[in-house]
Amino acid sequence: MTEAVVEEFSDLVSQTVESRRKGRGIKAAVYEAARVLGLTERRVRACLYREIRSVTAAEWLSVRARFAAHLEAEARRLDAEADLMRVRLDALRNEAA
Repeated sequence: MTEAVVEEFSDLVSQTVESRRKGRGIKAAVYEAARVLGLTERRVRACLYREIRSVTAAEWLSVRARFAAHLEAEARRLDAEADLMRVRLDALRNEAA
């Protein structure tokens, strides 16, 4: 694969690690990202530190699909959190009235 694909692949993996890092150490975030993306922890670390040299088409397609699923799940979680915040805010406003 081209250098641009390798770079984008590394970016997707790095974004996944960062999204899993909230409140955790780097080791836990790497483990979680590996589990989410279907990669080994070593492969995730190699992407994170920009050590990878190549990406197979199958690996690229798999990670893209899993990353998309990860984003969809995150969007659903954020929507649910926003709904909960609205309900709590409405309850506070109704108590004050």
